[in-house]
Amino acid sequence: MFAYAARRLMATIPLLILASFLIFWTVNEIGDPRDKLAACATCDQSAYDRLVDLYELDKPVVIRWGSWLGNIAFHGDMGTALSQGEDPVKPIVITRTKNTAMIAIPAFLTIVILAVALSVYSAIRQYSLSDYTITALSFAGIALPTFVLGLFLQVLWGIWIQDWLGIKPFYVTGKHTASFGDLVSSIVLPVITLSAVFIGAESRFGRSAMLEIINADYIRTARAKGLPERRVIFKHALRNALIPFITIWALDFAALLGGSVITESIFSWPGLGPIFLTAITGQDIHLIMGIVLVVSMMAIGFNLIADLLYGVFDPRIRYD
Repeated sequence: MFAYAARRLMATIPLLILASFLIFWTVNEIGDPRDKLAACATCDQSAYDRLVDLYELDKPVVIRWGSWLGNIAFHGDMGTALSQGEDPVKPIVITRTKNTAMIAIPAFLTIVILAVALSVYSAIRQYSLSDYTITALSFAGIALPTFVLGLFLQVLWGIWIQDWLGIKPFYVTGKHTASFGDLVSSIVLPVITLSAVFIGAESRFGRSAMLEIINADYIRTARAKGLPERRVIFKHALRNALIPFITIWALDFAALLGGSVITESIFSWPGLGPIFLTAITGQDIHLIMGIVLVVSMMAIGFNLIADLLYGVFDPRIRYD
């Protein structure tokens, strides 16, 4: 397994290099940062020259990309965030990634637990009222846009529930809070908003997988041998149903980081989302590339973990 993981990690290096060039080229094609200064009546020539020197705008894209990649590879320098007062990109991205992880990880765990539970419950009670109810709620979660759900939860908790019950509302400003309890309360609404659509989609996927497995011959054989239904479902059926789930979870965690752009903006959470929007609108090339690089590495890393977990849940898979 270790040899397989090492080979996969080595194979990701060319992939990251190619992806970084394509993204760097795309970002530069979107617009030239000098255009804003050229249209600014109060900006002097020194500001223009400073921008050209910072991003090496007087050089071809390939040269600029090679310089940026070399600084990261040999010096760990991601460049300068012009939109953040010319602060280094690396500490900004690290801090913002930690803040995004504070809602992405709880959201991911919520998705895993609820999606599996709803899948099993819905499958073993096929065509029951509970099954129809879960199906309706799942499609509602899939269809409801994130920004609509986030705003609705803010109104629901901040105005209606607070007025009815007279209790303290959740902290949704994203500011650093004084206690762990305040921190937990501040992430509840973003986690619900971020995980709703994934729970709906995965519960539908898991229900189909469970229905296919519980109608398989070996499940009927296990029941015929007199095994308890709980053992048949959770030891034999669920373990096999989790195998396709692993791929979905790996992809969904990367999607969680991307989907947090809208959620974090709604709740003013100081993660990667708001600063990524700021970098795009400000054409801050180094900051955009730093954020994309971190997210890409996480996506590749979780896909590698998913491949390794296949061997844990399926004994037939060997990494020799």
